[in-house]
Amino acid sequence: MRGERQAGRGLGLECMYFDKPWSKLLIFLATSIKRTGKVRSFLRERGYVTESAQGEDDQSTCLKCAFKIDKNYVNRVQDALKREEKGEVNTLRSTPYFRSLDSFISTLYSRDYEFEEPIRKRTIEIFADRLVDISFDFPRQAQAGEEGAEAGEVNAQAQNIAFDPEVSFFTQAADNNYFIDKQGYKLLFKGEIELDQLSDGEYQLLFLYALIDLFDAPDTLFLLDEADSHLHYKNVEKLWSLLHGIQGNAITTTHLLDSISAKENRIEHLKVVESGRINDDNKIKQLINRLSVLSRAKSVEFEVCGKLPNIALLDDYNDWIIFIRLAARAGLDTDRLSTVHAMKKSSSYASANETFGKGKVDWLHGLSKIDSPLITTRAFLICDRDEAALEWNANDGVQVNGRIYNDLLNAVKWPRGTKVSPYLLAWKRREIKNYLLSHTALSNNNALDQVNNGDIALRNHLKPDKPGDNDDIRRLNAKGVIDPLINTEGAGLDIEKLQAYIDLIPLEEISEDITNMYNFITGKL
Repeated sequence: MRGERQAGRGLGLECMYFDKPWSKLLIFLATSIKRTGKVRSFLRERGYVTESAQGEDDQSTCLKCAFKIDKNYVNRVQDALKREEKGEVNTLRSTPYFRSLDSFISTLYSRDYEFEEPIRKRTIEIFADRLVDISFDFPRQAQAGEEGAEAGEVNAQAQNIAFDPEVSFFTQAADNNYFIDKQGYKLLFKGEIELDQLSDGEYQLLFLYALIDLFDAPDTLFLLDEADSHLHYKNVEKLWSLLHGIQGNAITTTHLLDSISAKENRIEHLKVVESGRINDDNKIKQLINRLSVLSRAKSVEFEVCGKLPNIALLDDYNDWIIFIRLAARAGLDTDRLSTVHAMKKSSSYASANETFGKGKVDWLHGLSKIDSPLITTRAFLICDRDEAALEWNANDGVQVNGRIYNDLLNAVKWPRGTKVSPYLLAWKRREIKNYLLSHTALSNNNALDQVNNGDIALRNHLKPDKPGDNDDIRRLNAKGVIDPLINTEGAGLDIEKLQAYIDLIPLEEISEDITNMYNFITGKL
């Protein structure tokens, strides 16, 4: 910044950090020069402003600030005068910033001031409608005949052209308290109401509105830290409506469930940051876990999942990982499943006395009662078969048939205007790990004898290039065989071990059930 000043150039705002001490200045500038902006609209709605008859000028807002000209700057101006007497042209006094500063002092302090003596720090009052009396320099085109310039060329020493000249001038004047002490600001609205008297939420909204009013452009990126803090939930809605309506782009952190569930924030807008990096791995699970810690609301899980267009409920999230890897090994295009988000939700089926899949259906009842807009259109309830005696739809091989199951799904009452299609599905084998039982893969891991033994009929033993689609393999409790091959002790499922194991399974040894489940889900998307 100092180098820019010494070179006589205006302060560049292409990358600028504005924290709370800047807020009063920016709010003042926004209502002063952005007559149709969001700050002026806010003040008008709250009755905090008096406007001219045409509604253009803010006649009540006043910025009180401490102003000074130090001895060093006076010496620089005097040195410029001496050089001009020797014939120099491009001195400090010829810069747009100096001309703006000179007009500022003449308008608000004294017309007789000639930069011969410093101005000790003193409080001045700047009314919003007085800014028009100050001649803020602006980029101008060079004229034919000017030394070193061609006609029509933009003046290289003119102030920053990306923003209003008032913004450039005041930002440089306040940077490091150079001419204006921003720490001592007072911003007064109609009726002598101070900005500091407003609620934290009003204060914060005005600051955000000012940033948008003054700096929003197609190539602007706003980086905001918890922009929703201190805001009432109604104002949280306004905030996200605002940020989704800007010309530029915005990135902000948040810990609020109200922000996560805001209707404008779709799931693709949400990112989970872990150790300074964006981590999209199992994003839904991470969002729910973090928000559950920060919020006591029981609806956290439903509010997050209500933003998902397609949900798969499984007994364990790892079941989805295994299914995706097996489908890919079978040569299926698993990118088509990228819009489906998996959730862990128990089926609550442990004995024949319980209704199969009821735990997942009960969860759907909770989802149907969320307060925020429901984006979900499809819910795939994928259950472990366990010991259940089920009948599958003959056409697709994965959808569970039966009147009781249809009645369970139909009993879920979705909000008016929404259409959610739930599907109750089940593996034909006991669980997803049974589909990892492969003659070739187990042989390579010296584990085949744990399956091919006297506990199952010889005719049902796993065989090379056969999928093992028989009742003995379907009903086998495969965890004791498979878990040591794909898990790491103390950490659970090891993705690298899982993939290495699946890579050993020949295509011919992958059950048709995997393809049927894939075809059913992708056929509904």
